Amino acid sequence: MKLVSTLTAMTAALAALPAFAADFTLTYASPYTEAHPYGAADAEWIARIEEQTGGRVEITPYWGRSLITSREGVDELAAGVADMAYIAPIYARSGYDMNRLVPGMFYGYTEPKDVLDVYMKLWDEYPVFAEELGDVKVLGYNVGTPMHLLLREKPVESLEDLKGLRIRSAVDFIGPLAAYGAEGVTMPMTETYPALEKGVVDGVIAPYEALKSLSFAEVVGFYSELPHSRGAYPSRGINTAAWDKLPEDIQQVLMDNVEWLSLRTLELAQEAEDAGRAYGEEKGVVFNDVSDEMKAEYSTKFAPAMEEVAGKLDAEGKPGTEVLKAIRAAHGDAM
Repeated sequence: MKLVSTLTAMTAALAALPAFAADFTLTYASPYTEAHPYGAADAEWIARIEEQTGGRVEITPYWGRSLITSREGVDELAAGVADMAYIAPIYARSGYDMNRLVPGMFYGYTEPKDVLDVYMKLWDEYPVFAEELGDVKVLGYNVGTPMHLLLREKPVESLEDLKGLRIRSAVDFIGPLAAYGAEGVTMPMTETYPALEKGVVDGVIAPYEALKSLSFAEVVGFYSELPHSRGAYPSRGINTAAWDKLPEDIQQVLMDNVEWLSLRTLELAQEAEDAGRAYGEEKGVVFNDVSDEMKAEYSTKFAPAMEEVAGKLDAEGKPGTEVLKAIRAAHGDAM
């Protein structure tokens, strides 16, 4: 009986001891939920970092804009609202010009992995990208999957078919649309469904996944696969104050996972694309590809605007034209 009492006392004493604490506790903030492909990649990455550091690092996530926004993410991370965060300098109103403007130079690319490979090499070759972000060190990159034309009434099978259409579009796509007689209309994506439903616009430039995630399959009948490429950008970072507190071996684990996080994000985004297309097919959306010649001709209409962007970067003392030439050369274009 005495032995039992002693064991009971020992068990109670052990239970009262504090749980094993990690050597380094970090916070991670994202504007996305854990259910979103970007958030799902982050959750896997967090578990991976904790495992590969043997539990010495513990990362507490804050999802869904609870700490950070998309537009001001870089500034917020640098100011220390979290130790690490999802960032998107492409959405910043100003500043970060190389990071914000270079993604548009990837017009005509059709494979996101090619974009990511070229972009990550540029980051290694041109320190200006990292210098622009100041007190934020990059831990991962995103690359957008191509967007196409979602249309209410009829498909686009030739560039002449664009004439007279009103298309909800990002600013970067308005010029090429106008070159073929279409009107690009800017509006929030959240307002696009009712605009399509009422016929205020004839279509929208969006990815496959929007057929499901934004329910566009309910209000469009056709999906014409004329690519509107999206570039890559730095998408996860750690502020330098938090980085400097970490020992070299943990810093190395984070750096060893940069490519993994970037590729895993792309994999999950592509899964969402596949699910969106399947949903569209289920809802009766008609898909049509367009010829390589049509894609090539359309992509040339992006060139003048991007050459102008490159010139503005040059005027700031940044390698705009040099980077543009590298991106176009990797695509096989002559400049």
